[in-house]
Amino acid sequence: MADDALRRHYDGLPREGGFPARCHMELPRRALSGVCVVNVGCRRGKGCYKLSELVGPTGRVVGIDWRSALIDEARAGVPAALERSRMPRSNMAFAVAYPEQLRQAVAPESADYVYLNSSFALFSDPPRVLRECWAVLVPGGSLLIECAVAESEGPSATRALLVQAAQRLGNAVQAAPSRAQLMGWLAEAGFMAPALREEHEVAADRGSVFDHRVPTVPGDDATYRLVALEARKPR
Repeated sequence: MADDALRRHYDGLPREGGFPARCHMELPRRALSGVCVVNVGCRRGKGCYKLSELVGPTGRVVGIDWRSALIDEARAGVPAALERSRMPRSNMAFAVAYPEQLRQAVAPESADYVYLNSSFALFSDPPRVLRECWAVLVPGGSLLIECAVAESEGPSATRALLVQAAQRLGNAVQAAPSRAQLMGWLAEAGFMAPALREEHEVAADRGSVFDHRVPTVPGDDATYRLVALEARKPR
């Protein structure tokens, strides 16, 4: 996809609010010390600061976002994050890049983990993003993806129109792929069958905090689940 098409898509997304603003992270239940983690769609860096403490002084965290203003805020918050964690030096780097062009900011086969949050459903070309994630992971590395999936979705043509409208609203729940579609994308990108780490129901109007609600596309009869998956790249 040409840069101008990507620019039009991402410039059309709302900058603030919505479900993607949540900073919950379902991470592997094992030590992350010393590893390299790439956080795609990192916004203001809160998740990166959390990851920074988990990977420790010998690890590395790379935050990627397409919004330069948010990346500037993420960088500006690093000194305070280091003061809280008492890290001797920064183990974080931030870069502006579209998710579909991840390799412009992250070297191939350099990351042990790539983390994708719920903004995944708002990306211009999610299957391409998964291929980019596969490319930057080391053999045996893992993709951690935490996003909504549609469980009942109606006719495909109707669903496609709803997804487009949801993306324009920035509603990452209604813009979600079906569970089968997500699994197909992962397989096509080259990932092994993913492990399910967590799952629960999520409402289409769920916002960034408990009592916050976001705009929805009317006439949607689908039900949605939030899933946290770990998909490994073969060695």
